Amino acid sequence: MKKLFILSLLWLSISQGNAQSLAQRRCDNLQKGVNLSNWMEGYWLSNWPVPNIYTRDFLVEMKNAGMKSVRMPICFALVTDTLPPYNVDTNSAAFAIVDSVITWTHELDLNLIIDNHHQWTLSDSTWRSTEPRLSHLWSVLAQRYRYLDPEKYYFEILNEPFDITNDSLAPLFTAVVDTIRKYTTAHTIVVSPTAWSGGIGFSEYQPLADTNLIYTFHSYDPFPFTHQGFSWANPYYPTGTPYPNSGFDFTLTLAWEFAMQWRDNFHLPVFLGEFGVGIHPDDASRCNWIDTVGAQIDFNHLSSFSWDVRGDFPLYKSGAISADSVIPCFSEALHLYGNQAEGVQNLKDEFLIQISPNPALGMFSCTSNSAKEVELELLDNTGRKVLAKRFLNQCEVDVKSLARGMYLVKTTADNFTSLQKVIIQ
Repeated sequence: MKKLFILSLLWLSISQGNAQSLAQRRCDNLQKGVNLSNWMEGYWLSNWPVPNIYTRDFLVEMKNAGMKSVRMPICFALVTDTLPPYNVDTNSAAFAIVDSVITWTHELDLNLIIDNHHQWTLSDSTWRSTEPRLSHLWSVLAQRYRYLDPEKYYFEILNEPFDITNDSLAPLFTAVVDTIRKYTTAHTIVVSPTAWSGGIGFSEYQPLADTNLIYTFHSYDPFPFTHQGFSWANPYYPTGTPYPNSGFDFTLTLAWEFAMQWRDNFHLPVFLGEFGVGIHPDDASRCNWIDTVGAQIDFNHLSSFSWDVRGDFPLYKSGAISADSVIPCFSEALHLYGNQAEGVQNLKDEFLIQISPNPALGMFSCTSNSAKEVELELLDNTGRKVLAKRFLNQCEVDVKSLARGMYLVKTTADNFTSLQKVIIQ
């Protein structure tokens, strides 16, 4: 009996490992992708769903640019009743449009993520009442699309959950995953943490039990920079913010640190489902930002999806989508149209800070090579400032009162900023 038990555990371990290897391989196979944005998720469109915002020819051009995958955001909430039994109107024109994109991606040998996007209100107190409706929607979608090749087609449960803790999100997503698994065990499911799927959402986030999952995050930090000038942004941020030195640069570093550290700690597949910078920053700052994000994508070997290419977050100079109209710095940073030029990190490296000891026990010191006064801020894993001080050349930082964990040391001098991790034991 004991031998049989050990063999059973071994088989379970091997089967889980194989399943996880499958999810990682599929995650890697996504490679470079694009979102079909401002289309089927556009609940604000008066004549939704609009059939011809994107066409097969557009996907042909995206493939020419080097895209291997497509993410299709869809506001399925608009075709799902809000009261039991939560009927889903599969006769809606929305489904005919989705089926057209499925045909196009099949013909062009592109991967496709079917993404449930917008209009799902979640909170710690209400998620239980939302779960039956969300699960029923996915029971309909899983049955309708289970015929699709699981090597090429993926299911994303819900875009950018927010106003809910990860502790509440986990049982909600688990219930939906279990529902999908009644109809298909082969397809890989995409999930993400709270905080609008930002990297910060991975703080203290625990993986779900299902092993055929891929985790995703979105990168729009610093938000006051990427979303400046948009009247619909909440809160509204005025134009004129540069990058780097936006005053919020650390949020980009922090978000990526959390997402990548989580990936490496749990050895689970993670990809970048959305990223973009709006049209309102100056051209140099837009290039600086995309160069920084592109370098992160390359360094971390991530599959990644641009949110937009021709609208509010464009990669091209005009509405014409071609190799001639792509913005050069975006082409370089994202390696479009075979462009293998390496981007140049635009953050200054003249300003250096040394921290010791690291990890720190009760105290650490900072030494600066700047001749100017240095402003130091210590940020916890939510980005909250827990300590601040100013110094010349060197200072001692007392952290005895702080909880153990990872912190960011943000130091600024002469308009240059340095960010470094410090572990407090």
